[in-house]
Amino acid sequence: MKKTSLIVFTLVTSLAYASAAEPPAADSTARPLPDFVKKVQLQNCGGAEATEDGTGVRLCRVPKSVRDHLTEKNPESGKTGADTMVAARHSEIRFVVKEGQKKQDVKLYLKAKSPAEVSIYWGDIYATTRPLKPEATPKPVDVIVPGGHFVHILMDKYPRHRFANHVCRVIVDGDVTFHGIDGDVRPPTPEELAPVMLSYGTSITEGYNAGRADLQWNSLTARALGYDLVNLGSSGTAFCEKEMADYIAAQPWDLCTLEISVNMVGGYTVEEFRKRATYLIDTLAKSHPKAPIFCISLFPWGVGEYCKSYKGIGENAKAFRDALKEICESSGHKNVHYVHGPDLLSFSGLWVDMLHPSAQGMIEISQNLTPKIQEVLKSSPSPAK
Repeated sequence: MKKTSLIVFTLVTSLAYASAAEPPAADSTARPLPDFVKKVQLQNCGGAEATEDGTGVRLCRVPKSVRDHLTEKNPESGKTGADTMVAARHSEIRFVVKEGQKKQDVKLYLKAKSPAEVSIYWGDIYATTRPLKPEATPKPVDVIVPGGHFVHILMDKYPRHRFANHVCRVIVDGDVTFHGIDGDVRPPTPEELAPVMLSYGTSITEGYNAGRADLQWNSLTARALGYDLVNLGSSGTAFCEKEMADYIAAQPWDLCTLEISVNMVGGYTVEEFRKRATYLIDTLAKSHPKAPIFCISLFPWGVGEYCKSYKGIGENAKAFRDALKEICESSGHKNVHYVHGPDLLSFSGLWVDMLHPSAQGMIEISQNLTPKIQEVLKSSPSPAK
């Protein structure tokens, strides 16, 4: 069967989850991670790998053992799920500066394979975004920014939101390796963090066109709900592979969104989509029976709605939405909820390609989705602090 997708643009970036106390688990045959990783939490880096010389850590979202199965190609870009999951996307290096130590002494050393960026937060307070250019040697990154001294003066006085205010969060986007950290720091404790919302889907979930990782619809939604975010968006792919479903099922999370999947329209039959989506949803619902799962059907899509003859795919938009709704309603799982994509995004919220949301569209999705999730959470205890 021919495997195709519609998303032309790919963003080679990604995410997964690692616990606060330990570095992410590695394959038994992989090189051990350097000791400095024990000083931090690598969040959304579930496939972190030691560099060939053993001195750094590549911030992959998904382990190689999973990526090796994500081989189905987007025919227009030639990219696979493995290509998108090998690099960071809203991945975070987190730490707490130990009491009595100077925050200005803390420096991280990062090296980008291609143009990337890092955004620095203290708790939920945004500090700055800095570009990372490809360089031969790791670049030092300061976590204290000019004009930011009031944050640290008031840190123990203002109330926390999701994260404790003294948790430094360095959000990484791009194919980046982490080569060390100066300063006396420790990983954050679970009490200093938030419950986890995991988000799987296409480039719309990965955050294409959002401007910054923390301005993606799922980032905004997680923040509004009081949740942390694991972003497993997969540009140009998200083919609901069995291996990906099994991997997500094995991760720790408290809430899940599945945006599936405009990339399957055109190259996969509705029957094949139904088979894969059913396995994904059933596997996640069984593995996390108390965690709400929100299955979002195709957003408004110019080709799918108004160009019915375009490559023979336009007429499938409704069929894919109907299939996902039927899967959810017949699943038998009380924690599975269907969300109609067109209820979340207007056509004016689309970018000029009539597929991806604009930056405003990202806000619109979050504003419409958040109350739907809140309504479900009211009827079941929420782990959010």
